[in-house]
Amino acid sequence: MIYAMALGGLIIAGIITTAIINVVKNNQSSAVDIRAKAGVTNTLKLTGTVDSIDETAGTITVLDVQFAEESRSGKAVNYGRWTVTPPVTFSLMSAIPGANITFTVASDSFNVVSKQVTAANVVIKQK
Repeated sequence: MIYAMALGGLIIAGIITTAIINVVKNNQSSAVDIRAKAGVTNTLKLTGTVDSIDETAGTITVLDVQFAEESRSGKAVNYGRWTVTPPVTFSLMSAIPGANITFTVASDSFNVVSKQVTAANVVIKQK
């Protein structure tokens, strides 16, 4: 009888230990997932019309800047004129005044006060 009770106690202790290990493992994996998500830089797409380019500064002045449809909810809002610094792989000569462009930016690169942004990608839209 004592052996049966001891065996039952060991089985219950094993079940409790297994449950604790599973809870600890699940908590560790979710922490890794949260860190991975936090490390991803959020990117936004904006659109506008090229006003001018400054080859010396390596920038594009863009009019009628607004969030692209996939980067907003609701109606488009015109945020005015912005200075966009394209990536070094972009040819400024392809940004002809009057052309419509879409540019992707990291959300942390906005300077709202001076209306400047650094683009990760710039695409000239074909009319």
